[in-house]
Amino acid sequence: MRQRVGLQSLVTLSVLAVGLVSGTVGLAYAYWHARQSLQTTVGITFQEIARQSADKAALLLTGEIEWVQRLAALPDLRASVEGAVSPDQAALQVERWREAQHGYFHALAIVRTDGRLVGGRSSDAVRGFYVRQPWWLMVVEEGHSWAGPLTVDDEGHGYWEVAVPIGERGGPVRGVLKVVIGTDRILSSILGSRIGRTGHMMLLDDHGAILACSALAPNLHMPLPASVTQWNAEGSAARWARVDQDSHGRQGSIVGMAPVVLSAQAVRAPAWSILVQQDPIETFEPLAVLLGKLGAFWIGTSVFMVWLRWRLGRRIVRPLGILIQRVNRMAEGGTPVTLPVSSPRQVCDIEEIDRLAASFDDLTQRLESASLAKEQYVRRLEQANVDLATSEEHYRLLWDHSVDTKILVDPFGVVQAVNRRGEVTLGRSASSLVHCPVIDVVAEAERARLLAQLHLVIESGGEVSVGLMRVPIAGGELTMEIDCVPVTKSGRIESIMVQLRDLTEQKTLEQQLLRSERLASLSQFASMFAHDIRNPLAGIKKTLEWLSGRPEMTQDLSRRCLEDLRFTTDLLLGMINDMLDVYQEHYSGIPLSTSPVAVGLLLHETMRLFRSEAEAQGVRFAVHQPSAEVWIWGDGRRLQRVLINLLHNALKYSPPEGTIRMTLQVENALLSKAVLPGESPSESMVTIRIEDDGPGIAPEDVPHVFEMFFRKKDGQDYRIGRGLGLHFCRLVVEAHGGRITAGNRPAGGAVLTVALPVRQERSCLSPS
Repeated sequence: MRQRVGLQSLVTLSVLAVGLVSGTVGLAYAYWHARQSLQTTVGITFQEIARQSADKAALLLTGEIEWVQRLAALPDLRASVEGAVSPDQAALQVERWREAQHGYFHALAIVRTDGRLVGGRSSDAVRGFYVRQPWWLMVVEEGHSWAGPLTVDDEGHGYWEVAVPIGERGGPVRGVLKVVIGTDRILSSILGSRIGRTGHMMLLDDHGAILACSALAPNLHMPLPASVTQWNAEGSAARWARVDQDSHGRQGSIVGMAPVVLSAQAVRAPAWSILVQQDPIETFEPLAVLLGKLGAFWIGTSVFMVWLRWRLGRRIVRPLGILIQRVNRMAEGGTPVTLPVSSPRQVCDIEEIDRLAASFDDLTQRLESASLAKEQYVRRLEQANVDLATSEEHYRLLWDHSVDTKILVDPFGVVQAVNRRGEVTLGRSASSLVHCPVIDVVAEAERARLLAQLHLVIESGGEVSVGLMRVPIAGGELTMEIDCVPVTKSGRIESIMVQLRDLTEQKTLEQQLLRSERLASLSQFASMFAHDIRNPLAGIKKTLEWLSGRPEMTQDLSRRCLEDLRFTTDLLLGMINDMLDVYQEHYSGIPLSTSPVAVGLLLHETMRLFRSEAEAQGVRFAVHQPSAEVWIWGDGRRLQRVLINLLHNALKYSPPEGTIRMTLQVENALLSKAVLPGESPSESMVTIRIEDDGPGIAPEDVPHVFEMFFRKKDGQDYRIGRGLGLHFCRLVVEAHGGRITAGNRPAGGAVLTVALPVRQERSCLSPS
């Protein structure tokens, strides 16, 4: 027979059972989840710290290699291995290098390709020692730099071996510069950071042995687990894991590891890794605090449950007792006592009991209660309408004043609304865009791609990044990044919001920055190259001038060859001076040395330079010029450089058996002599037109051929230059007050035209 239980006791037991069981399970799950989350967060953090430290180590080590490579590129060092100086001088030079670099290198050796040591003892044992080194083949025969193993002595000092080839880039290796670098500064920079109180970093070799540690000496560490050693051997990417025992003997530690990857310019013998670890007590210290808080919460919850069972029992059982008394009175024929609604002891918040008690009240009380409920509902509805209007105004402000252009379109791509930012950016009113296809906003070439992305949004139901597109506006064109975001309602795509972010200024700044960097780099290289090569050419010129005075050089063939050599040397010196002029920062233009110039003679002298090359290629020159010589006032040397560049390009792109046509003409009256300063200026223009039978210039490339560094997009064409020749031509022609243009012949081939005034009003166009 089942035991009878009171309602109050039943409610008490039910509340306690449900509350305590569910609370205990919930708190246990919260603790477990917090522990897993903390472990994952710490692991990812250690992995990222290890990766950043590995990248920093790679950057510092790469910088050391580059410094040794720059030292190996010194002319004196190359001369010592090539035997250009005596052994005694080489020995003294090596000693000076060692003394100068003593504070940086612990050891420095210069070895020739035959294994001999420069500046030291050279014997068969020494030569055999260097030839047998593991880096000898890759440095001497392959021309690669070599980064050796990183060693640390008992006192904690690190040493690193580096070997780099000596010789010109792309040329044969003349010798090897072998140095030993102290890495104390690098290791302290890499491993000096702390993570909390006990977290630190260590440097491992390819076998998992600890080379350096910021907390303990390497010989005091315990072996790492096999899994960590295997990661280090693979060296593929940054990782983290929880290990049973770390190198300090602590249980349950979390470690992060990342390989140190040098740049591709050096061959690395060993593999290194950065390991990050921390005392697990400090790592999981927040969990102890959390456990205490959860325990306090569980005790408080238990107390609350005890109070709640008493409160619920009182609020449920007491109204039921009063209701039973009323029913009994009605059964006895008495007048039922109306339940006082305002009494807190006789009315509870349980809906079923309140509804049962209210059924015994008269109709007036029920109507009054219904009227009160209706008034409250109306007030809430009015407040909801006010809140809705406020929200609509708020979202309208956000829509109109967004930093990006936003266009709302229907699933068919028709514009429904445009925010105020879009009207300002696009320069069009919203009324002119609404009910129009959104693809009309972008350039015609981009419309098919935008339409395809809109269809993709409809099919996938997710956000799609379209990428960069050109958006035409009045007076120009914008580069904008476009995203398509679906707007759903009741699980169905109602519209699509197209967001356009203006990146025009950003892209322009990026291009200007790239151009500035390339100009600075080219300027430095050109100036160094021109300065260094000018002196040898000057020596050659002096030698040729001396030879021209020798009696044995009076023969026709010798004299003609000598004159060709002198002409070519002068041309090379002019080219060197042009490079120095163009890339000097204090020039805003090219300084001209003007004099009377015979254009026809200049054209024939230039054509003579390419006569042998044209005959070998089977290309014919066709020259059309007036019978009388055409004279202008200009810089003859630089104008000849212009003609050389133009004829060189025409010959380079001409097919075999092709023809290069050169036309010289004057627009107005022909001048038979140079117009000297002081004479009345002439309005005549001399035009030089050079045509070839080559493939011509692509129409989209014609406006850009005279820009610096402009090159064709076809990377497989070996004839493509560096984008400097035609740019130099434009600078020289414009400095003379003329113009240069490019185009194509109707029958095929390129046409380049140079127009120069016969006389300019400025005798020198260089800046004052």
